Amino acid sequence: MPASVAAAAGGREVSLVWVNEAGGLTFAVGEGTGRCFIKWAPAGSGLDLSAEASRLVWARQYHLVPQPLDYGHDGTGSWLITAALRGENAVSARWKSDPAAAVTAIGEGLRALHEALPAASCPFSWSAG
Repeated sequence: MPASVAAAAGGREVSLVWVNEAGGLTFAVGEGTGRCFIKWAPAGSGLDLSAEASRLVWARQYHLVPQPLDYGHDGTGSWLITAALRGENAVSARWKSDPAAAVTAIGEGLRALHEALPAASCPFSWSAG
C-alpha cells in the first residue's frame, strides 16, 4: 500500500478492491457512512486523477456519481478520495457468476448517465486522435 494511501486512511481498515493495467490501485476505506474509496496512480502512469475529480464535480450536478472528497500528489503518485455509493462491484463473485445481468446493468447505467449529462455544455473533450 502506498504511504500516501495509508496516511489518508488515517488508521481505518483498508482493503484493495481494484488494480488496473496502468498500475493504478483502488482501496475501500472504513465502513458504514464514513466509507470511502481512495484511488492511487503511480507517478508517470498517465492516469490523471485531478482531471477525474474535475469531471466528477461537473457530473454531480446532473447525475449520481461519487463525490470527490480530497485529492493530492507527491513524488510517488497521486490519489483521489471519493465518498462511497451504494452498490456492488461489477467484478464481485455475484456478478461474475451472472455476466449477462452485469453487462446489462452496466449498459443501462451508462445509457442513464449519457442521457442525464448535457453533452452540449460539457467542458471536457476526448478524442482518439
